Amino acid sequence: MKGAFLALGVGLALCARVEAATCLDIGAPAGAGATEEIMALVREAGKRAGTCLETLRAPKNRIPSLALDGEIATEPQPPGTGSLIVLPTPVATFEGALYWLPTRPKPAGPQALIGVILGQDWALHAVAARGSHPYEVRDNRQLMKMMAAGRLDGMMLPSISYRHFRPSFPALRDCRAERLTFLPVRLLLDARHRDLAGPLDEALASLQRDGTAEAVFKRYAP
Repeated sequence: MKGAFLALGVGLALCARVEAATCLDIGAPAGAGATEEIMALVREAGKRAGTCLETLRAPKNRIPSLALDGEIATEPQPPGTGSLIVLPTPVATFEGALYWLPTRPKPAGPQALIGVILGQDWALHAVAARGSHPYEVRDNRQLMKMMAAGRLDGMMLPSISYRHFRPSFPALRDCRAERLTFLPVRLLLDARHRDLAGPLDEALASLQRDGTAEAVFKRYAP
């Protein structure tokens, strides 16, 4: 009987490993104000498409070096980037905006120092378009801290991140803002799994249609 239990236990462990192996590993960049919500929507899309998606958080500069089945892209990328397939329906769409203190003029020109998150190309391009100087920082909290201390003339970041971190910085609650661009967050799949692209894209669309995505991000409402 003891041998039977042992065999059963080994069999269950093997089955569990087989089931786990069927999950696709999707990399998510750390540091964003809504990373947890984005990952939750990706996992829910997998459930609706009948596919197990496991989300793994990692620094953005490490994601390309990891052996993953896909990734969550928070920067615009052209379709067919490398061996990745970009799903048309965004997981979410945020706004990229410029923020500045109400006691200061809108930052522009060569005298303005504008803070941006390291690696956010849209923000770097927007700073360059204003003829200003960028100051890159590691994450949103550091950016908000420098802005509150008056070390920056302005900052560029997704509005959802500003709303997430604003309660921790009373000096920044009345910042003025200028919307600059829309920032779609997309799911990219390794080309090996192209047969799942259609079902997953439809699942993402259904999350938008039935209000699930809106409910997930409700705590970030203005």
